[in-house]
Amino acid sequence: MNPDTPTPALEQLAGPGLGTVKPGRVKKYGSQLLQRSRLWAFLYLLMVPTVVGTLLFTYYPNMEAVKYAFYRWDGSQIEEFRGLQNFRTAFTADPLFWSTFNLVFILLIANLIKMWPSIFVAIAIHRLKSERAQFMYRVLFVIPMVIPGLVWLLIWKTFFTEGMLNQILSMTGMMSVLNVLDSPEHGLPALAAFTAKTAYAWNPDHPLLSALASPLRLVPMVFGGSWGLALFGIALLIGNGGTKTFQRRWLLWALLAGVGYWLWGPVRLPILALLAIAVPEAWQRRNHIDSTTYVRWLGIGCVAAASLIILLTEIWTDPVNGWEAKVSPFADGLPPWLGNSKLVIPAIIFWGFPWVGTIGVLIYLAGLQNISQEVYEAAELDGVGSWGKIFRIELPLIMSQVRINLIFMTIGTLTDYALLLILLGANGGPDNRGMVPGLYMYKKAFLDGEFGYACTLGVIMFLIVLGLTFLYQRFVKVDK
Repeated sequence: MNPDTPTPALEQLAGPGLGTVKPGRVKKYGSQLLQRSRLWAFLYLLMVPTVVGTLLFTYYPNMEAVKYAFYRWDGSQIEEFRGLQNFRTAFTADPLFWSTFNLVFILLIANLIKMWPSIFVAIAIHRLKSERAQFMYRVLFVIPMVIPGLVWLLIWKTFFTEGMLNQILSMTGMMSVLNVLDSPEHGLPALAAFTAKTAYAWNPDHPLLSALASPLRLVPMVFGGSWGLALFGIALLIGNGGTKTFQRRWLLWALLAGVGYWLWGPVRLPILALLAIAVPEAWQRRNHIDSTTYVRWLGIGCVAAASLIILLTEIWTDPVNGWEAKVSPFADGLPPWLGNSKLVIPAIIFWGFPWVGTIGVLIYLAGLQNISQEVYEAAELDGVGSWGKIFRIELPLIMSQVRINLIFMTIGTLTDYALLLILLGANGGPDNRGMVPGLYMYKKAFLDGEFGYACTLGVIMFLIVLGLTFLYQRFVKVDK
């Protein structure tokens, strides 16, 4: 037998069609495997500082916060296990914590509106034909990022407190408009009083309120208020598709029911839930068409109308100097934006004007650059105009980026407090009007010394943010 001929057992190990296994090839494979092992070992060693730093400075403090959520802890000496007592206190004996969510809801609505300027600016830059001009504008949007965030916040505080905002409003004539809006007879306080108290037989004397009387009167009568109208619109969006959709999304419906019960009681909620399911079913059976689009726009319309009512009637509810004041501070041109409880929320909403975020614009630009030019050419052949391209091409194709910014915006609105801490202090300004959950946690920990209870509030906020992120990922669909 030839010594180079492999034995049957070695042929079976080598497998069919592999031929002979030469010692030189085995040595080559072993050398390559050793080199790859060294490379992977070197790469893993490079990752060790990052992994250790993340575990030590991120995960370990978070786990400690979860642990101390069950303790009475002052941050140094007192460490007493209390079980679920902190959670019972948060849910039953701390109304200030839950009242902070009123401002959060208003800021969420305002931030949803403030997302649009960044989208339109990104679209405008994307449509520039000159690549040099696009590059220049991208650089101009990146330059402000080198300014530290703390300096940016201090600049805005000076803008409010040193009178620069009042000077700009006086020069542009907007101070006179605000003086009219502050009027208890004809301005936003009168509209807020009308929608809040809503005497059903009351007909206001002002012509604008008379024109708004009929539709606004239906809001509290049918929906229990503007928040009820918003919940009904959300229910239409969730229940769009009828009973099958309801069966698939029972968990979200349960969450909606809990929020509805918390906001305005159990009276109208079952009726609105049945309507939200019945409207798509009845529409589809009567017209024999897919009612998804119509019901979706009806839900969006209800949410938009409720958001407008909330922004107009739950922010500026009283005249700045009270109902008995004869002269509004807007008449003098010196309104105290951060020193009056009536103006704190409008000042917070106005912050960041014109609301064009650097990171948001860059994220939207990245999505717009992935749109093929052939899509635009096909749209032009079909006669689609400039505005039609926004709503038929560009917005649908950057919904992934919109969803990312929506998640970041929601998390930031619920958790950030640096702006309010610098503008208003740890107490949230006059009458705690600027108090948000993050600022309340900071106050409890570093001013009141209740670190354990602050950890409890942090765990609750973590669960709320986690639930909202899951809902966005599950129900904010991206269809391309």
